[in-house]
Amino acid sequence: MPPPLRRRSGSPRPPTPPSVPRREQLQPPHRDLEPDGLWDGVWATADHAPSPDEGVAHLGGAEVRESILEGIRLSSARADSLRLTDVVVSGCDLSGMVADGASLTRVRFVGCRLTGIVLSDARLTDVSFEDCHADMINLRMARLQRVRLSATRCRQADLLEAQVADLSTDGADLRGATVERATFAAADLRGADLEDVRGASALRGAIISPEQVLGVGLALIGEAGIRVE
Repeated sequence: MPPPLRRRSGSPRPPTPPSVPRREQLQPPHRDLEPDGLWDGVWATADHAPSPDEGVAHLGGAEVRESILEGIRLSSARADSLRLTDVVVSGCDLSGMVADGASLTRVRFVGCRLTGIVLSDARLTDVSFEDCHADMINLRMARLQRVRLSATRCRQADLLEAQVADLSTDGADLRGATVERATFAAADLRGADLEDVRGASALRGAIISPEQVLGVGLALIGEAGIRVE
């Protein structure tokens, strides 16, 4: 097991944005993305990916580098050990995708549907989620470093035993999220809805705003088994 992420408490460092060539420098993929396949320097749209109507796509071990993925539908796909490096994912539907052990480095998700996506035991480094729907996202035992949630809905997110460093939120909806036995370092949760968070004691050291005190306090009271009568 890799060592836990180390980061002193304080203001989180922002994600490093992906380094992607200009659009005119990108080419359409010459082949479909396949298991253990590679897309490098491409601008891919729905025309370049298998349609969910054709059945569940199998993309285990696939890798995408320095590319833009736009409007692709890969709901319920199997993509274990997926690797994305310097990629912008815009307007894509990855709901229900299973990508255990994925590696996401300098990735920007914009306006994507990620409901129920499984990223357990994944590594997310310099990743931003902007205006996405990611209810029930599964990040169990994942390692997150320099991750930002902006105007993103993550109700009932599962971060059981996740290791999180440099997390920032801006208008994120984390209601009902599970953070039991997770570790947080340099987490700024101001602007997030933390109502009914489970395992709230794991948020030790995180920064919240006065407006969030009641919601987090109630979660801590419930976790301690204290009854208010």
